Amino acid sequence: MTGDVEVCVLVVDGNVGILETTAAILRSVGYTVTEAQDGEAALEEINQKPFDVCVLDERMPKLNGTEVVRTMCPEPPPPVIVMASAYDFDSDFRQNIGTRVFRYLKKPVPPKELIETVGAAGEYARAVGG
Repeated sequence: MTGDVEVCVLVVDGNVGILETTAAILRSVGYTVTEAQDGEAALEEINQKPFDVCVLDERMPKLNGTEVVRTMCPEPPPPVIVMASAYDFDSDFRQNIGTRVFRYLKKPVPPKELIETVGAAGEYARAVGG
């Protein structure tokens, strides 16, 4: 975690098992975690309260991860996005979504990599958000 500063994380995944496991791993190291099971629920959460980091599945019901990223309002600053997928993120995908994704993770994500990535994203969010 980023020092003694609370980091709020939104975890979004269409697979309930992955969603709950990811949230539990992040809670175990002290992050404040909110869960959403699809893209529409993610946008509702983001519109209700600020998050520092969003761990976002690419393939989900209702809205996929790319649609969520494109739909987020720039004000207030949106959360730092960590995109996760069991599928490869080819260069066309990365160019298509632009620079709004902090890091791409390949599922299944090892717990240590998840924790380190969310920590780095949280630090980045604090640095650019004040």
